[in-house]
Amino acid sequence: MTSITQQYVCAFRGRRDAYQVPLALAEGGMLDGFITDGYAMPWLRAATRIAPASVRAKLAARFDPGIPMDRVHCLWGTTVLEHFRHRLGCAPAVTFNKLDRRFSWAAARRAEQTKSHLFLYHSYAWEAFTARYTHRPHKVLFQYHPHPSLLRRLIVEDHARHPGVGESYSGVQPGEVPEAQGERDYDAWKHADLIFCASTFTKQSLLENGADEKKCCVVPYGIEVPQFLENQPAEDAFKVLFVGSGGQRKGLHHLLLAWQQASLPASSKLTLVCRVMDRGIERMVAASPRVELIQGADAGTLRDIYFASSLFAMPSLVEGFGQVFLEALAHGCPVLGTPNTGLPDLGNESDGIFLVEPGNVRELSAQLERLSRLLPAERKTRRAAHACASRFSWLVFRIKLRQKLGNSFSSSEDR
Repeated sequence: MTSITQQYVCAFRGRRDAYQVPLALAEGGMLDGFITDGYAMPWLRAATRIAPASVRAKLAARFDPGIPMDRVHCLWGTTVLEHFRHRLGCAPAVTFNKLDRRFSWAAARRAEQTKSHLFLYHSYAWEAFTARYTHRPHKVLFQYHPHPSLLRRLIVEDHARHPGVGESYSGVQPGEVPEAQGERDYDAWKHADLIFCASTFTKQSLLENGADEKKCCVVPYGIEVPQFLENQPAEDAFKVLFVGSGGQRKGLHHLLLAWQQASLPASSKLTLVCRVMDRGIERMVAASPRVELIQGADAGTLRDIYFASSLFAMPSLVEGFGQVFLEALAHGCPVLGTPNTGLPDLGNESDGIFLVEPGNVRELSAQLERLSRLLPAERKTRRAAHACASRFSWLVFRIKLRQKLGNSFSSSEDR
């Protein structure tokens, strides 16, 4: 029997995880096809050479030179339909749920055509995993969100405690399952031969629903780490930063309540960088002292804000990982979050990582008071945060992904 390299089909919308999964497969000679929506194909780059710089920058982000162009297949019709529905005001959650299955169907067709295996994120796995094939493809799942039953329970419980807060901008009410979601998100893991999770928290949510622990493995995300600025002026004021969607799941309402209750120095400031925000939380922002709202910031501006902040705080109810935590650490900014994220997989307080119980406003307030005394003008914790992020590069992520694939399946097989 001839030894050959396993070939996988990967499919997803957008530039999820900066294309690291298809890149990892391509680097290992294992990428049969990458199915996506808008990608910077050569003809598109040529057509936009005279486009505004902002357009060219967005296009540059939809490309990775490590992914062979002949392996990329774009579902342009789905891209057009998605933008059309957005213009009509359709709820994004409903639109994505309707269109994500198209990527799964395309992955199934490609795998059947080339007799390849499947490596799919869970939103794009159901149709491909349950299709019929004339061969036996390995079905590898990347579960990037915790199991929906856990998310639903935590959102509903929190909504009962804070009824004025909900994910109103998403078009989906707290605890509601988007139209026709059902089995697609809840049960795809049941058909997987191997399941990757970016955090132990996500893995545990699957185990609680009956997943086989032997099939589940944790590979934390990575990041490109900038150089630590040793000569950066230390700030004396306590400056706290939140970056993300201003919704219930991110725990922003808990942070605002804790900010209102905490006894902090008069010079303390909370900066919120949010492109979208729940209407109920908007009212809380208006009622909170020393809070600045920035509705969108480019990469350079955000970098400067990270460097100037004493602490990044996002007390999420639930996160599959929380890439923004790693982003903050990479800029030498200590972080405050909850165990319901990927933070326990990254380190502890000696690494500039501080945890509070999800939804516990009193504990969060006390931790803010403590850190307001500990962190301003303190360099040791900032160096530790940067060193922590340095241990989690995207290269390490890709290597671990390929190692686990190699250890889980034989590379010698009849095709």
